[in-house]
Amino acid sequence: MEMVEQLVSRTDAAYQRWLASVTDDVGADWVVMYCLESLLERNTTYEIGTWLPGYLMIGQEGDRGFFLRCDGGGGPVFRADLGGLGEADLVVVAPAFEVWRRSGFALPPEPEPDLPPTADVYLDKVPVDAVQLLARARKLLGADWRFGDFRGLLAVQPFLAARSARLYALHRDLEHASELRPHLFYATDHGLETVWPTDRPETR
Repeated sequence: MEMVEQLVSRTDAAYQRWLASVTDDVGADWVVMYCLESLLERNTTYEIGTWLPGYLMIGQEGDRGFFLRCDGGGGPVFRADLGGLGEADLVVVAPAFEVWRRSGFALPPEPEPDLPPTADVYLDKVPVDAVQLLARARKLLGADWRFGDFRGLLAVQPFLAARSARLYALHRDLEHASELRPHLFYATDHGLETVWPTDRPETR
């Protein structure tokens, strides 16, 4: 595994100048851009050199990281989920670091999910002993389930969790509640489908 310092020396020159100019992490909306000290720690902690050799993680947004390719030629800024790192998972955020910096580290808009405006929402596939997960779902959905009923609800999944929920708003809320994404479904004429679509949408 290459030392992080060696990778920095082969990044975009504009990035190297920016990195030398900051002494603390820089926050922009949800994005945190690392100073040198954090850069060394984060790349080591996430073992970026193992999962993405030749790349450097330069910042983070929740469970997503931002990366530069360290080939001496500049190039795009990439983004990928930290739970699945590989070159195939990289998505271009900006054509070059300097372009991204001038934008204030703005993120491209997410594509709108293919969801109906409202639908009944169901909870499913929650482990029967995951009472705390159900409590988080209760708070997210603004539900009024009694805590004493939690184990009963977990035993009869899928169960109706919210009537005529606004799915676009719920989808946005799930951006920062990744632990609930596999468990929220909405009703269609063909069964239940996930509120947070995956590459292979789950349908029941």
